[in-house]
Amino acid sequence: MKKLLFIIICLFTFFVSQAHPGIGIVTNSKGEVFYSDLAKVWKVSADGKTKTIVVPNVHTHELYIDKQDNLYGENLWYEGEATDKWSHFVWRYNAKGQFTKVIPNTEGFLSNYSFTRDAQENMYWIERGKKESILMKRSHDGKVSIVQTLKTVDVRWQYCQGDGTFFYVDDNDLMKIKDGKVSTFSLNVNDVKDHKLSLTPNHSVYGMWTDNAENVYVTIYENREIRKIQANGKVSIAYTSPLGWHPTGGLFDKDGNLWVLENSSLNQVRVIKVNQSDLSKAASEKSDIDFLIFNLFCLFFGGSLLFFLIKKFPIMKSFPFMLQALFFVCLFSFNALAQNSGIAIGEGAPAFDPYHVSGRDKGTHTCPMCKYGAKTDGLMVWINDDLKNYEKMLSFLEAQYLTKNANNWKTFIVFMNPKHEDESLLKQKLSDYTKKLDLKNVAFTFISSPTDAETAGVYEINPKVRNTIFAYKKRVITKKFVNFDTDNENFSSLLNF
Repeated sequence: MKKLLFIIICLFTFFVSQAHPGIGIVTNSKGEVFYSDLAKVWKVSADGKTKTIVVPNVHTHELYIDKQDNLYGENLWYEGEATDKWSHFVWRYNAKGQFTKVIPNTEGFLSNYSFTRDAQENMYWIERGKKESILMKRSHDGKVSIVQTLKTVDVRWQYCQGDGTFFYVDDNDLMKIKDGKVSTFSLNVNDVKDHKLSLTPNHSVYGMWTDNAENVYVTIYENREIRKIQANGKVSIAYTSPLGWHPTGGLFDKDGNLWVLENSSLNQVRVIKVNQSDLSKAASEKSDIDFLIFNLFCLFFGGSLLFFLIKKFPIMKSFPFMLQALFFVCLFSFNALAQNSGIAIGEGAPAFDPYHVSGRDKGTHTCPMCKYGAKTDGLMVWINDDLKNYEKMLSFLEAQYLTKNANNWKTFIVFMNPKHEDESLLKQKLSDYTKKLDLKNVAFTFISSPTDAETAGVYEINPKVRNTIFAYKKRVITKKFVNFDTDNENFSSLLNF
């Protein structure tokens, strides 16, 4: 029985950890973007190529940046079962890189303070009630007042425009308050008819923001979509996240480019920059047939697991809700695992020793990161399927050396030998392949197998995916692609990091 409880607790812990990602993403006057991954705050350069940690060891769901480029956030922590208490502080990271506490360490949760603000830096928040809630305001001089009493069901995330127009999610509806008038801006914004029919549907609406035309953009976590809502109520899809990723926040920079904060199914966090010219492509819905097929597999696997557990532990029959929840957790977890591959963004690229078929180190076992990683930016493309699918992409990457400084830019291809071909035969095969594509600068390498512990294992490559592509900067992983579609995806997206 103890083993059973341990399994259930682990699965529930995994599931709950997915339920509350952050929405914190802001930009300063230089176009630099800051975002929270719930453990630290990152800064990304305006061109999206560099990424650094600016505020470590803080758990904040929201961020705010003022006109002076001062960045604000929270740190919330649980003190442990001994006291069973929560505590917090509010911090400021100014434009000079100095960190200070605006509110010192305080027991309990944050109150009478908000990161939802208008252009005059007035704060707004809703104090929730069972049937009625109160919209509160704290002016720049610290005066707290009641703005409005609201009839509510379940208030979630909130957003305020510069002019004080206030938006909030109530159950599944997006509400708007302007000039004291409350209206429904978008009914049933996440297409969930009844939140009782699902485990967490009304948690699927996360960050909100507007563009210069005052269209409202809302992230729909479960649908992997960002929805654009015009003033007349017309709804369209502005962006669709790739499989395994979910949008939780976003913003438009001064050039009209969209920056999307995304969480993976395994709690990884990243920011994607979508150029204004590519927004129409990003909005197109992608086929989910592979996702559907895998879900059917997970249903079968999850059902088999539950049958085994019920047979081994008959007491589970007495807890039908536990069975139902465990079933959905299994489905969610296995699906997430199938889509994930590779070490996390922000981690350092480990050493490994593939054999080089082309490039400067041809004919040697050389560690790419040891020799070049600390001084260069570039890509590591781990290929686990038919090389014919990569000819156009490799030719594209080779051509990049005509416009980039080869001393500062490197591309490494790691063929994972999925068919376990003989090494001597594989060397000749790959040598012919690189000559065919005239790869002179791209370093084409290979390893013994997709499950080799000292190469693929070090990079945590999932042997079930077709490819895993890392972008790195000074040996730090800054971006990652899994199952990159070489037929339909834009190759230039590989270079935007």
